Amino acid sequence: MYIGKMGSNSYLNRIGLNHSGRNQNSTFLKWNQSFTRRDSVMISSGTAQNKCESGIYRPNGNSMRVIEPVEYTYVVPDERLRTYEIIPPSERTSYTEKDALLDQYMKQFRINGRIEGDKFVWDSSKPAGICLASQVSEAELERFRQELNEKGLGDEIDWRGVESDFVQMNVGFDNIERLETKADFLASRYAVLKDRIEKQYTGDEQKQEMQKLEEIYSKEKERMADSYGDTIGKFYEGLGQTGVSEEMRNSVLAMIDKKAAAYGDYLAQTDLYTLMDEVHPPAGHELQCALGSIQLDGSSDQWLKQDDAYMAARLRESFLASKEGQGFGKQESNEQALYDIKDLSFAGVYAKSLSGQLKRPDMVWSTSKSDSELGAFLANQRVAEQRKIESADISSKLADMLHKTYEPFMEKFMDALDQTLDENQALVNEKPWICGLVRTSHINRNLVYASYQSEISDR
Repeated sequence: MYIGKMGSNSYLNRIGLNHSGRNQNSTFLKWNQSFTRRDSVMISSGTAQNKCESGIYRPNGNSMRVIEPVEYTYVVPDERLRTYEIIPPSERTSYTEKDALLDQYMKQFRINGRIEGDKFVWDSSKPAGICLASQVSEAELERFRQELNEKGLGDEIDWRGVESDFVQMNVGFDNIERLETKADFLASRYAVLKDRIEKQYTGDEQKQEMQKLEEIYSKEKERMADSYGDTIGKFYEGLGQTGVSEEMRNSVLAMIDKKAAAYGDYLAQTDLYTLMDEVHPPAGHELQCALGSIQLDGSSDQWLKQDDAYMAARLRESFLASKEGQGFGKQESNEQALYDIKDLSFAGVYAKSLSGQLKRPDMVWSTSKSDSELGAFLANQRVAEQRKIESADISSKLADMLHKTYEPFMEKFMDALDQTLDENQALVNEKPWICGLVRTSHINRNLVYASYQSEISDR
């Protein structure tokens, strides 16, 4: 890193200062010399800086020095920070037995109450406990696990726990990379609960439980679809793609339903609970090992079968490892009416990239460069984006739509640059002394497009 000359200030020249920084009027000169300068700057110790030239200090060669690279040491993040990362359940990439045990333990400290309409009414007759997951000891967790082994979780579905796990189901620029993770979480949880209700309940009770499940599932599915359409879809509509928001919203709904059906079919064909017994044999079961036959006691963690969040995680793992899971989501037709999960994921990440450039154009392009250079830059970026789209595993429907968005994006990008130039003008109006140091004139779009077309035609 070097510190050096920045440029000249034409504003100070206009008010009568010559290149020595003094007015030619002798009275002013005497008055100016009678005061100690208060704006002197030392670039490095022991070296005086040259006199002000046009309002800008020009250090001589002796006052320039190289700043050596800063030494640093990489530190592995604290294990507790990685274990208790604050992300919603729907965005976790794994869910282990310990996660399930800890979640069940923390349910003891939930605030007691009931749902009335859209509001939660707190039951003040029962004191609320306070506990941090990071403060629960291994010994305490083991004690609680033994208690669950003895008592189990009970046959009643923990609907409050289900609803709390579906917090933050919205999809936007901040978490678009986790779109499929969230969809899998919702679809697999629905499949496990549906299977449990059909096997555990009968008659009116079964209908009531299924109604609860369908209400929760529909609400969260709509929330995901609406949020995707309102962010990703509306972004593309802003680039001239009329009707895309509703198409994408409907595609998200169809994609989640398709996943839920696939998980349900797989669960019907695979006895996931028997597979669980191979990992956690029931009490009294004999386990054959190198030391002979061992009679297992009650510590077999059979309560995990009653934990729908844990069973849904195992369902996701088993399905994705199966032939059905590996073949799921492949394009059936390049002329499909709706966008599939690969389309939706790619469109979301692509929109996030373009949106980021519009929000912070100064991080992408410096307005100190010429407008002709900007045209060449935009042309090269378009070619790179086209290659990225063509190499992606997406439908021709989405590819065609994305190709149409770049030129409207260019206009918005130049609008964003002009806005930063307007901010420069406002700053100059407030501090006239910086005139000439920052650009205030808008982008010359004729120059940009001439350079853009020339660069494109040469390829």
